[in-house]
Amino acid sequence: MVCIYCKGETHVTNSRLQKRTNQVWRRRQCNSCQAIFSSLEHVVYEGGLTVQSSTSHITPFQRDKLFLDIYDACRHRSNAISDATALTETVLSKLLALRTSQGLIPRDTLVKITDSVLKQFDRSAHVHYLAFHSL
Repeated sequence: MVCIYCKGETHVTNSRLQKRTNQVWRRRQCNSCQAIFSSLEHVVYEGGLTVQSSTSHITPFQRDKLFLDIYDACRHRSNAISDATALTETVLSKLLALRTSQGLIPRDTLVKITDSVLKQFDRSAHVHYLAFHSL
């Protein structure tokens, strides 16, 4: 990775796995200007996961779309953005546990998992989500 200040080469001085969010936090130091900064590495799901509709149409998985669907269902809450972020990570962890070796997720499974997570968290968000994403 290059330095955010001078674009020089950097090296990692500390690294920690963030198990809950499936990310890696790294402390980096620039070899040129000696600046210190942090970075987060996370998996890009769009390249490895696909969603199959009931008509067998396959599309790339979009984490942002999942987040927006969950945010829309939680919009009535005072902390809608942070709630939707945490709920999206919960749904993703459940999806990754179920995925096949090809990374194919049936749309019905995606909707069921998202709905069950929302149902446990907030009943009105669950109802709102099902109104737009019925099976």
